[in-house]
Amino acid sequence: MHLTSPRERAVAAVAEHAPEHRGPWSDLGSGLDHQAFRVGDLVVRVTAPDACAEVTREAGLLRLLAGRLPIPVPSPRFADPARGVLAYPLLPGRPLLGRTPPAGAATHLGRVLAELHAVDPAALDVPAEAAEPREWLADLTGPPELLEVLHADVPPPTDERVLAHTDLGAEHLLAADGRLTGVNDWSDAAVTDPALDFARPYRDFGPAFLDEVLRAYGRDSSAFRRRITFFARCAALEDLAYGDPAYTRPAARSLTWLFGGLMP
Repeated sequence: MHLTSPRERAVAAVAEHAPEHRGPWSDLGSGLDHQAFRVGDLVVRVTAPDACAEVTREAGLLRLLAGRLPIPVPSPRFADPARGVLAYPLLPGRPLLGRTPPAGAATHLGRVLAELHAVDPAALDVPAEAAEPREWLADLTGPPELLEVLHADVPPPTDERVLAHTDLGAEHLLAADGRLTGVNDWSDAAVTDPALDFARPYRDFGPAFLDEVLRAYGRDSSAFRRRITFFARCAALEDLAYGDPAYTRPAARSLTWLFGGLMP
């Protein structure tokens, strides 16, 4: 099948699998490897052409997680791997990007992660990733003094592996009416180091939020926090390089607690 533009692929997939959704269409934005649209109450996400087959894997994971986590996740309406399209009803709430999380959100998230990380990886069709800290430094850019800090304090890798979302930034956490209402974009889910799921919440919401998440999760140690901090620092520099002010402004603010007294 000839792959046309993301919008054309989205429209064609909806016409075939959910023809009752006729419009109007709106653009929900894009990430590094996908673009998302909305038609009615349906979110239609289109992957990069070289990742089309992954929508089937993500749809299967979402169906497995439905009802197993104490928070809503997208419920696939259809997956069209030939076009690289995954569609699901819109979750309630708005992303927390640039917003203050509601009271109790950290405790709620900690409980979500405890349940997610307890899922048996053997039952999953998701990739395994080593999360080798030194590999994160390979293509990382940023202020030389901050890169120097990162290179000077690389934690050892861990053999621990869990099912992880791996990209739990504020843009993927939804909230409304004073509570978390959903977690979206599971395209990067992997069996990997659990520290990855704490790094971006730490980057986006600060140390007090991390403390509360870890209390609810039921685990804390200096080695675990060291890996969380390392990945959070890398994620902050990644967002600084992204260029979009919606991401660069929060990332710049996070440098205060991520690098603190280590900054020149």
